[in-house]
Amino acid sequence: MKSALQYLAAATLACVAGTIVFAGNTGAAAPGSAAGDTATKKTYEVYTFPYGDTVRTYSMYIPDSLAPGRPLIVMTHGYNSKTRRRKDLNKQARKYGFAICYPNGSPDSKGKEGWDVGYPAQYTMTVNEAEWFGAFVPKVAEKFNLSPENVFLAGMSNGGDLCYQIMYEKPEIFKAYASVAGLTFECVYDSLRLTAPKPFLEIHGNNDRTSAWQGDHLNKGGWGAYIPVPLAVSAVAANNRCRSMVCDTLTSLTRPEAKVYHMLYTDSPYGTDVEVYEIDGGKHSWGHKDVPTAEIILRFFNRYVK
Repeated sequence: MKSALQYLAAATLACVAGTIVFAGNTGAAAPGSAAGDTATKKTYEVYTFPYGDTVRTYSMYIPDSLAPGRPLIVMTHGYNSKTRRRKDLNKQARKYGFAICYPNGSPDSKGKEGWDVGYPAQYTMTVNEAEWFGAFVPKVAEKFNLSPENVFLAGMSNGGDLCYQIMYEKPEIFKAYASVAGLTFECVYDSLRLTAPKPFLEIHGNNDRTSAWQGDHLNKGGWGAYIPVPLAVSAVAANNRCRSMVCDTLTSLTRPEAKVYHMLYTDSPYGTDVEVYEIDGGKHSWGHKDVPTAEIILRFFNRYVK
């Protein structure tokens, strides 16, 4: 089996020439590019889920015409972020026939809500995220008459970190994973092993100063040491036994001079691809000014609905 480093080297060699323009690219802002949830005045009922000594709230989006037994996406937010990208995601949920659950994280020692991935300020958090989501997901699927087998995890920033962490700790909870600006921390990479092959998607700017594309072995950012993003996704591709890689050059939705490098690790005997969208010059963001992020996530998950 190739090592993750060998896959990383192959990424450089396998890229092929060519430019692809996203459909509908006119130089205008991407659909749903308004920040946060202020683009819609719709209110959502808030539900409560207690587990052990942790009580969290969540809301749901279920398209009006959604049939029983349809798939579910759990969307995890960034660190202390109120942004949920509901307008973007809900539009695609209607298109592809998904329900979306938006859970809220727990406060840390600074009172900032998030998911416990080992940030220094999270030392007061007692929840085991893999156990919590392992209990939460089947209850939500049952409560709203959704498919218990077709449940997917997506996350932004801290929520993206959570995608990697659960992939290592308890991958069977979700059918596939999609991270935006997420990381694999060295403590996870060094102490745990990937086991079950799972489809994985990463969208990330290579000029991200918060979750650096090149990693942060010396912990200069203060979040904890983490490995480079190309190595993180290559480790998943190696575990999935992906045998081929294709790289395309895409054009940004709103920055004609900017490129997006799309890497697809494929030919896994388990049918579990790994996709990466590297946004050249992209910063710590949802990436919607360069790629149709919500559409990419829903399209990726839809491939694995059984």
